[in-house]
Amino acid sequence: MADKSLIMTFLNEEGTRANVTLPDVKDNISQQEVSVVMDTIIAGNIFSSTGGNLIAKHSAQITERNVTDLVVR
Repeated sequence: MADKSLIMTFLNEEGTRANVTLPDVKDNISQQEVSVVMDTIIAGNIFSSTGGNLIAKHSAQITERNVTDLVVR
């Protein structure tokens, strides 16, 4: 089973990076959709970090992790 997560990286008021990770991202998410979500997070001042509010987009990536569940008795 593959786990996909969207990792959005922002710059905060101190100029350092802060990540927001969304698990279980859909397979066909577009760059435009991600950009709109990031703009909404910044405009709504939804999150803050130890370096202050998130003020700019830095980057975004989708990561995929393969998970194999084991039965242990």
